[in-house]
Amino acid sequence: MEQPLPNQKARLEQSFKEADKAREELTDSISNSVAANCDLLHHGLVSAKGLEVTTEMYRYLLGRLLRHPSGEVRSQVLDSFNQSMEKFWPRKAGSSNDGTAQ
Repeated sequence: MEQPLPNQKARLEQSFKEADKAREELTDSISNSVAANCDLLHHGLVSAKGLEVTTEMYRYLLGRLLRHPSGEVRSQVLDSFNQSMEKFWPRKAGSSNDGTAQ
């Protein structure tokens, strides 16, 4: 009766691997869907209300997220904000980060 045990273990491990792969694919799919919907929402807001009003809405949203009572939410928002800043406004080579004049 010990023969089925290794086989069952292998099938169980394979099942876990397949479940992990499916979870990763679902996460990627959800992320892509959210990103696409955010793009559509942004363009819709700009078309309907204009860039200035949309920018004010984003400032309000970011301010609320950064003041969120959950430290985890604040931390994630700040991390995402900093990554976005680096992507769109990278630091110039040789610039100081300590705020002192050179």
